[in-house]
Amino acid sequence: MEKVAFGPRRLGHVNLYVSDLEASLSFYERHCGLARVRMETAIGAGFLSNGNTHHDLGLIEISRGQDRHGRDGHVQIQSTRGRHPGLNHLGWEMENQAALVAAYERMRAAGMAPHALYDHIISHAVYVSDPDGNVHEFYADSMKNWESVFNLDHDDLVTSRWDPLSSERSTTSNYNPTPSLRRPAPSEMPTRHVTGASLATRRYDEMMRFMQEVAGFRLLAETASPARSAVFGGTTGRPDLRLTEVGTGQQTGFRMFSLMVDPAGFSRHLAEAPVPATARRIVHDDREAVVLADPDGFLVELYASRDDAFLEPLALAHAS
Repeated sequence: MEKVAFGPRRLGHVNLYVSDLEASLSFYERHCGLARVRMETAIGAGFLSNGNTHHDLGLIEISRGQDRHGRDGHVQIQSTRGRHPGLNHLGWEMENQAALVAAYERMRAAGMAPHALYDHIISHAVYVSDPDGNVHEFYADSMKNWESVFNLDHDDLVTSRWDPLSSERSTTSNYNPTPSLRRPAPSEMPTRHVTGASLATRRYDEMMRFMQEVAGFRLLAETASPARSAVFGGTTGRPDLRLTEVGTGQQTGFRMFSLMVDPAGFSRHLAEAPVPATARRIVHDDREAVVLADPDGFLVELYASRDDAFLEPLALAHAS
């Protein structure tokens, strides 16, 4: 495998296929402190954020045997994808479009074909499948004012095909390094941003090579017991992905993701706001967390660091 090394900054969002779009949107609004910022009714999609970026979470209703088309008429999502609830992709934020295009050129030189190339108006993206078939979106924001497109006043399609080689190679970084987070209501979890996703694999060595040589993640930690496991991050240095080896008969693929929460309001919220009876509480010396199951059974961990540091989420650290 030739070294491509996209080298993103951080995990920007998680995108899931869900069985009931409205039920899932309502769950993440009610329990996870996220607000819907954009709907694409024509493809059964909704997007949620707390203001740090255009979306922390994307949700797409399962296909039910129908192709879904983008704004230029192309088949954006084939009927054979998203037939069941599961991971659509993990979205990795690049520094700028020049870095994204350069990585795409290295990918072409290595003889690798992308899963897809898309213009989302607010960003441009190269989608790549890992050895297990999980899709990773490497994207660069194309505008600073994403709210002009991602808002609830619009419900039109945003995605069309994109040719990286004919695009401007801008070195401008359009993400906001100091975003103004939306103020949650007293009943809402004070969420900051998505951080941390967990993947399980039986192809540990192949996946390790992909994560380092193609994705270009930094290896932050690796353990061999009780199972081989590795923690990766982008250039920000925070732990954004855990890869765990599992045996025959154990589930592979996407396991869960985490949202970092403002520690000042976390304990108060758990004491005062309604939390599902199935929630699991984890308390540690330097952080605490609560793990919830969404309507499709996806696990989401809400965690707070007592010293406000970027620490590996607790449930990911204890995943096996």
